[in-house]
Amino acid sequence: MIDSPLKKLLVRKVGSNTFLRATGRWTKKAEAAFNFPTLVDAIHTCLARGIEHVEFVLRFEGDTQDQCFQLDLA
Repeated sequence: MIDSPLKKLLVRKVGSNTFLRATGRWTKKAEAAFNFPTLVDAIHTCLARGIEHVEFVLRFEGDTQDQCFQLDLA
């Protein structure tokens, strides 16, 4: 398996500023959110849970700021 430069990958609900926890519940604390290992895992989880409007919060090795990407899975 290839090491990913991805340090952080969180799912945030669009419009609510809440993050997905490993339990499937939402939290306002990014530190309590589940850090997905891959983007495919994050998308699969959203689809399986019927979560349609999300934003992925990513940070790569060497970065000091997050990058955010909205995705409509409807």
